[in-house]
Amino acid sequence: MARKNKDIAGFQILNILAEVDGDFDASEGKVIVDYVAHNFPLGGNLESATEEISTTSMDDYPILLQKCAEDFYADSTEEERLELIDFALKLVKADDTIAAEEDMLVNKLYQYWDIHSE
Repeated sequence: MARKNKDIAGFQILNILAEVDGDFDASEGKVIVDYVAHNFPLGGNLESATEEISTTSMDDYPILLQKCAEDFYADSTEEERLELIDFALKLVKADDTIAAEEDMLVNKLYQYWDIHSE
């Protein structure tokens, strides 16, 4: 499997977090749109990234998240990782409910990137 650039990997991480609780909320979608606007100023072809998520079973989301986290890490600075964590936290809080699955995957990002929350 080819390595994704950090922006695509980040996009997929956020989409996994939005989908993992089985309820893609419009407020979560807005966070993803903000991320895309911030990281793809000229627009980007996100079709294959979106398709990969839609064809991945929910049971395999943790595996895909780990792959995306590794790809993002390889191309990013610590500041960029913290910025993505910010987007991730905004996203999981967007619908006013943090599902156990969302919490688990966000915690995995902290672990993968060796970030210690305050």
